[in-house]
Amino acid sequence: MEREEKGFKNKTEYMNFEQMQQGNTKSTLRGLAVFIIFMAASIGIFFFFVQKDVEKNAKEIVRENVARQSYHFNSIMETQFEYLEVIADYMGEQEELLCEANLALMESLFEKSGLERVAIIDTEGNSRYDNGQVKSVASRPYFQESMKGNRALSDPLESMVDGDTRVILSVPIYQGGDIVGVLGGSYNVGALSHILFEDIYDGVGYSLIVTADGTLVSYDGDEKSSRIWEGNNFFDYYKEFEFEGRGSLEKVERDFGRHNGGYVVISRGENSRYLTYEPLELNEWMLCYVVPVKKVHEDYDFIREYETVLAVVVLAGILLLLLFIWYHNNAKQSSLIQYAQTDPLTDVLNKKRTEESIEQWLKDERCERMQAFFMIDVDNFKTINDAYGHAAGDEALQKVAGLLREVFWRSDIVGRIGGDEFVVLMKNVGEKEAAVTMAESVCAGMHKLQVKGIDSGMLSCSIGVAYAPEHGSSYQELYKGADVALYQTKRKGRIGYTEYKG
Repeated sequence: MEREEKGFKNKTEYMNFEQMQQGNTKSTLRGLAVFIIFMAASIGIFFFFVQKDVEKNAKEIVRENVARQSYHFNSIMETQFEYLEVIADYMGEQEELLCEANLALMESLFEKSGLERVAIIDTEGNSRYDNGQVKSVASRPYFQESMKGNRALSDPLESMVDGDTRVILSVPIYQGGDIVGVLGGSYNVGALSHILFEDIYDGVGYSLIVTADGTLVSYDGDEKSSRIWEGNNFFDYYKEFEFEGRGSLEKVERDFGRHNGGYVVISRGENSRYLTYEPLELNEWMLCYVVPVKKVHEDYDFIREYETVLAVVVLAGILLLLLFIWYHNNAKQSSLIQYAQTDPLTDVLNKKRTEESIEQWLKDERCERMQAFFMIDVDNFKTINDAYGHAAGDEALQKVAGLLREVFWRSDIVGRIGGDEFVVLMKNVGEKEAAVTMAESVCAGMHKLQVKGIDSGMLSCSIGVAYAPEHGSSYQELYKGADVALYQTKRKGRIGYTEYKG
């Protein structure tokens, strides 16, 4: 009777209803289980590809670092050659090659430049050094090449005292259109290689300069007695390593022979390392950098924490859905915020966001050591706009922004604060020399920018540099210091940089 009052005609109908209810519950649980399994599998696949992307991005960043340092190396050596050529032109104007004025200039060049030895060489190959020593270098290839009217760079010479590697840069000295001698200078490429990489990955990696056939030019390891020097051959040393993935020693040898850049992952025991290499413009040398994979991946450790949190959330099913909605909306909002913070023409930070980003970094606990603040002004930009049109001016600004992103590190802050004014904050600079190198690279790179409709070499810039905390610990304080230095650069005739002295 009770079942009948509830609308069931008999026991069979009631049992069928219970079975249907149980079936619906099981179907719901099965659907939920399938949903959780599907989402867990999807998240697992997602994490798998994230890890793949992390590895790919890490390799690209390491290679980008080496390519950038290769560019800096070439720029520095180009500057040294240009410096020697300017001095050689002056010496050629004198009546005698070894006159007192030229000898005094040679001594001054040794004292005030980065060259460790300077020499004037006559046409017979007799070399007069800044310390007064005289010897014959007539048989040296670099002397013979410069006597043909070319720049020349010698084979590496390893010092028996400190183990550093030096090379001779030489340029011809002209007088009345004839070559009357050669000006040469000794340069420490080993020290230069060390400076280029000392601030990357806390100095954990090491760099090498290698010839196309594997002969070591310089090695920047902690132990100069490392076994890599035994036999003095790059390829012989790395035969002992395993190459992961598609990498191989043969691939590296082919790339060296073709003067191509690239990277491989090598290992010996449990330690995996990135071996990245890029060509230099000098003597077909290759600049190599070796760094532990673990060190490079430290910047991505936070991803593992997110994976753990997300995996727990996946088990909650419905919470995962809510989390996904939140994440999707948050990502969309972040994209809109990013769009509002970017200068639409140059794709670098706009004025407001530049100031905010620099202020935030200066207060951040990761802000250590010295920070370099660059104010960069495109010289005579109004004239460029008037002469070549605003379209060419806009393209020029875009090329300048691209140059700044290429020269400075990805973590540095780059922004446009005015029509032709850019600001860069170079983070955690080890030495002022590193900032000076960046300023020189920007100035050199500006002359090489190609803009449609604008004469080649027309673009140049004036730079003012201030340092934190020496000149201030806020954006405005650094801005004022860099602005004073920038004004001093303009007063000196533009095209260069000035460091603020306080």
